[in-house]
Amino acid sequence: MPTTKVVIFDLDGTLLDTLEDLAAAVNHALAQRGLPQHTTGEYRAMVGHGVRNLVLQALPPAWQADDARVDAALADFKAYYSAHIDVRTRPYPGIPALLARLHARGIALAVASNKFQEGTERLIGKYFPGLPFVAILGNREGFPLKPDPAIVREVLQKAGATPEQAALVGDSRTDMQTAANGGIRGIAVSWGYRTLAPSAEYRLVSSADELERALLTERHPFAPFLPPGARMLFLGSFPPQPRRWSINFFYPNWLNDFWRILGLIRFGDRNHFCLVREKRFDLPAIEAFCREQGLAFFDTATEVIRLKDNASDAFLEVVTPTDIPTLLAQIPACRALITTGEKASALAADAFGCPVPPVGGYVDLLLDEHGRVTAGTPALAGAPAAPGALDADGSAPAGTRPLRFWRMPSTSRAYPLPLEKKAAAYRRLFEEML
Repeated sequence: MPTTKVVIFDLDGTLLDTLEDLAAAVNHALAQRGLPQHTTGEYRAMVGHGVRNLVLQALPPAWQADDARVDAALADFKAYYSAHIDVRTRPYPGIPALLARLHARGIALAVASNKFQEGTERLIGKYFPGLPFVAILGNREGFPLKPDPAIVREVLQKAGATPEQAALVGDSRTDMQTAANGGIRGIAVSWGYRTLAPSAEYRLVSSADELERALLTERHPFAPFLPPGARMLFLGSFPPQPRRWSINFFYPNWLNDFWRILGLIRFGDRNHFCLVREKRFDLPAIEAFCREQGLAFFDTATEVIRLKDNASDAFLEVVTPTDIPTLLAQIPACRALITTGEKASALAADAFGCPVPPVGGYVDLLLDEHGRVTAGTPALAGAPAAPGALDADGSAPAGTRPLRFWRMPSTSRAYPLPLEKKAAAYRRLFEEML
């Protein structure tokens, strides 16, 4: 999933607690007519579908079919609400700071509300001054209300974002349906006017901090590349931002030397997999080579948060590590797992419960059929398998397989080692394992 570029927020029940002021305004319109009033709690289920619908639901059934009466009550509501729009309205805890942090990260902010346009603009201007919202959209004549996705498309156009780069945050089923209809992520907040149950269709959060993590978390953009009969599994940490990709595959950064190293040690030409004039790697040639050689690829994290806007592992917070045993169970012929870089090596070692190998070294492991390390202490780096792990003839017991966990130098140019010396370590790996 690409980095979030724009976040669309619902207003009432998501950014602001406006319920008491809305309830007071509707009750004023009802009192003007001598009609029964409602409690603030009762209004909780009425809001979210536009102010006309709010007033309509508050009126007695006998009045609801009379458009003239509804229009008159709506006019009284609007007049009172416009004069008292911010008496008890307040931002929810942590929301102003969250919006400021998102803006500081370069993420565009937008509002999509079913509240009337003037009221939406006034409240955003009062409670979030100085924040440059890319769009503040309310109920406007000639435009459909949520859950129609037109409002999502309008925000995406203004932000210059794709659906994959956007998320909609709200407190109601209407908001989540709007996100689904617009083809973007939905994130539901628990503090609003509705009580939404957890669902596979959206993510549910209970605090501003949890919402921030949900918005900043990136999911891995590629499926594991696991060709049949794969003998070696390479694991990096996580792909860089999409703007750095030259191919939609692993090690996509043109400035990363992984494919140059493989070209050098397997073909004697560092540019064997390079389309130099186009500054990209030759993906068809890479995939064909990897299938022929039995090389599998993925990374050691499936969800991360980038603490800074760069490709450095040092500023990569891992949210969800990869389930490495599950990967290995899908490629039973694999006998070597290779990590490229410090963070990937540490994550893999943690998954196996073994020491981190030295750069260019390895740890011998014994796996069961599910890709998990079997009983017995893993060997130290570069040493034979642990005593008792293998049969007397050196073979793995039935139902198990040996796996050599290698730690290779990072192929990033930020790693201070000449390409030729990195290639020497990879050459040894291929000579021993293929």
